[in-house]
Amino acid sequence: MTDMLTLFAAIKPPPHILRDIDALQKGIDGVRWAYEDNLHITLGYFGLVSTEFAEILDHELARGAGGGFKLKLSSVDVFGGSRPHTLWLGLEENKALSALHKHVRSAARRAHVEMETRKFTPHLSLAYMHDGVDLGDLSRFIRKNLSYKSKPFIVDQFALYSSHPQKTGPNIYQSEANYPLLGQ
Repeated sequence: MTDMLTLFAAIKPPPHILRDIDALQKGIDGVRWAYEDNLHITLGYFGLVSTEFAEILDHELARGAGGGFKLKLSSVDVFGGSRPHTLWLGLEENKALSALHKHVRSAARRAHVEMETRKFTPHLSLAYMHDGVDLGDLSRFIRKNLSYKSKPFIVDQFALYSSHPQKTGPNIYQSEANYPLLGQ
């Protein structure tokens, strides 16, 4: 471990869901599709954290995270409004997911680790865009997939990930710790 790590907590969907998502990722010129290995549902982004505070955060995340639950991906949307920058899949409203996000936020507060403060919008990022995106393609993709729903999947753990930027290609996300969600 280095002295500082870029950390986030997330849920990794199971392989059969990731394969279904991979099949969706086509048909828009000018986007950079997220790699299957990087697909996740962020519960909390912490940014740069010292190894000392990362250990405290790890301990706090492991405390009483709750039980497992089912999730379902649902619909598509973009962040960025008229200047879209991220295409994403949403999730059906889920009280257990909201409770898990609150657990992550509380763990960060107890560990004295800053966490991103914007409103929690549970999602899975499909693609990233710059000014060269074909807005017609994007609009067609959204209309075509507006009623998208994945099969339900069980969430029985979440993880603390570190993000490692690469000179070329996507960041590499490495699982630093896994936290089982016990019971149902």
